[in-house]
Amino acid sequence: MTDDATTYQEMRDRILGLLQQHVPRAVPIQTIARELEIDRRTAAKYLDFLALSGDVSMERFGPKKLYRPSKRLPLLEIVNHLPVALVILDADLQVNMVNASFVATLGLHPGHTLVGAPLFDLNLPFFSDPAVQRNIERIRRSEIYLDKMQMMDERTDRVFLAAFAPIVSPTAGEGIMVSLQDITAVKNAETDLKDSEKKMATLFESVPSGIILFAADGAILNANHASLQVLGLRTPADMRITSIFDIACYRTKLELLIREGRATETELACDFERLRREQGIQSTKSGIAYFDVAFTPVLHDSRGAAKEFAILFKDITAKRRAEKELKERLAGVSSNLPGIIYQFYARDTGEWGIYYVDARSADIFGLNPWPVRDWFQRFSACIAPEDRDWWDESTHETVHRRVPWDFEGKFLKPSGGEIYFRGISQPVRLEHETVWNGIFLDITDRKMAEEALQQSHFLETRYRSFFEDTCNGILIYEPVDEGRDYLITDANRVTANLLRTNRADLVGKRLFEEFPDLSTPEIHALLLRILTTERPEAVAPLRYRERDDFPLISHYVFKLPSGELASFMIDVSEVLEGAEGLPPAVKDATNRSNCD
Repeated sequence: MTDDATTYQEMRDRILGLLQQHVPRAVPIQTIARELEIDRRTAAKYLDFLALSGDVSMERFGPKKLYRPSKRLPLLEIVNHLPVALVILDADLQVNMVNASFVATLGLHPGHTLVGAPLFDLNLPFFSDPAVQRNIERIRRSEIYLDKMQMMDERTDRVFLAAFAPIVSPTAGEGIMVSLQDITAVKNAETDLKDSEKKMATLFESVPSGIILFAADGAILNANHASLQVLGLRTPADMRITSIFDIACYRTKLELLIREGRATETELACDFERLRREQGIQSTKSGIAYFDVAFTPVLHDSRGAAKEFAILFKDITAKRRAEKELKERLAGVSSNLPGIIYQFYARDTGEWGIYYVDARSADIFGLNPWPVRDWFQRFSACIAPEDRDWWDESTHETVHRRVPWDFEGKFLKPSGGEIYFRGISQPVRLEHETVWNGIFLDITDRKMAEEALQQSHFLETRYRSFFEDTCNGILIYEPVDEGRDYLITDANRVTANLLRTNRADLVGKRLFEEFPDLSTPEIHALLLRILTTERPEAVAPLRYRERDDFPLISHYVFKLPSGELASFMIDVSEVLEGAEGLPPAVKDATNRSNCD
C-alpha cells in the first residue's frame, strides 16, 4: 500500500507539473499521455483522482475532456486549515496524514516526524491511553466501536473529545480518521458555572433580604425563604396564590417599573389588612409596612424585552416610624426655638444646597420654605445691600474650609419690612459631603431695645450652643403618678456628661428618684405650672446633686406637643463663679437651690 501511495504521489506531481507548463491553456488527455509517455487509460485514471481531490479542474470541449490546474483550494489544504485536529491512519495504524491543528493541539514540534510512523509508538497525549488504543483496534478489526470518546490525559490534566470513523481512500485504501478537540476550557467553564449556580442558590436562600421572581403579569415564579419571613407568611403556598401586584399597595408603580424594564431602587408599601381582607392571605403582620426595594429585569439574552423580573427587599417599617417620631419631636423642639433651623450640605463634587428648613420660615422671615431646593438662593437675595458682601464672603469661606459659621445681618422681607437675624451652624463631615446643622435667630428686639439685650443674648447663646454640635444638654421627661414624679424619656450626650452618668443609665429612670435633691416644692410647682399653662419658663441655676463635682445648671423648660417636658440645660458654673458676684435675685435663687 505504501508503494502504491508513492507511485500516486509521483504521478500526481508529474501531471500537475505538466499542466502548469501549459497554463493558461487547457490540456487534453491525449497530450498528457503522450508527453508523460503513459497510456491514455492510465492518464485518465489519475486525472479522475486529481479531479476528485480538487487538484485539477475539467472542462468539456465537444467529446473531449480538457484539464488545467485547479483554482480551488485542494482538499488537503482545506483539511490542514480546519480548527479540529485530524489524523488519518492506514490499515496498519501508521500515520498517513495529520493537519496543522493536530500538531498544535498536542503541542508537538513542527519538525516532529509523524507521517509513516506507527501511531502507538509515538507516545502522544490521549492516544497513549489503553482505552483509546483498544477502540482504534476494534475499528481496524471491523468490530463494534465507540464513535466518540471523552477522556482526560493524566499527564497534562487536559480533557479531549475524539470522534472515530473508518474511511476509504481512492489511493491508500482503507484507513481510520480520528478528529480531536481539546475541551479543557469548556469543561472548566462548565465546572465554574455549576459552582456559580450552587453559590447563587446558597445566596438566594441565605440572604436575609426577601427575593421574589415574578412574571410581567404579576405571577410569582419563585421566592426565597426570607421573603416569607419579611412578609409574615407561614408557607410557600401563601406566596404562590397571590400576585406581586397584591403585595404592593400601589399597583401602578410596579407596572411602570415593568414597562420601563430597567434596574432601579425604590420604596414600596404593603397593606397587610387589605391583603388579608381581599386575598385571604393570613400574614402574621398587620397594618402598613414599608420596604426598600431593588428592582431588576431578568434578561435571558440581549434581544427583546424582559419577561421576568425580580425584587430584593427589606422591611424598613421600624425605621420609617422612628423617623416620623423623630420629626415630630424635632418639630416640637424647633417650634419653641426663637428662630428657624435648617440643614445645609456641600458635596465633594461641588454641589451644594438645602436638605431641610423649618416651616416657620414663612412666619419669621416671610419666605416660603417650598421649594427647598432654591430656598437658600431666595434667602440670600433678601440680605440687605450693606451686608451682602460679608454674607457672600462668609458663606463661601465656610463652605470652602468646612468650618463653623456665624453671621449677623439685616434681612429684607419679600412682603416688606426688615428684621435683624443671626445665623449659626456647625459642620458634620459625612462620607462624601459636609452637612451644616444650623439656626437663623431673629435678633431684631436685641438690636432695637437695649433693655431686652440680656434676655435675647441668653436665648441666643443657649440655642447657638445647642446647634453647635449640641454643646448643651436637653432632657425630655413625662409626668407619672399624677405629676408626683417624671419619667426620663430621652437625654443627649451633653446632659449625661453634666449629670455625671451615662445616657443609658438616665433613660427610663424617674427624675426625683434618681435626683432626690431636685424634689422641692418650688420645682414641683414650676413643672406643674408649665404643664398647665404650656408657657416656657427659665429656671434659676441649680445642682442635680448637692455635690461639689456637680455643676450649676440653668434651665429653659417648655412643654412639647406630645405632653412631655423638655429642659434646655446650660452649665453656668464658670459664668457665676460663686454666689458673691451674682445679682441679688440670682444669688437668692442659688442659695435656695444649695440649701433646699
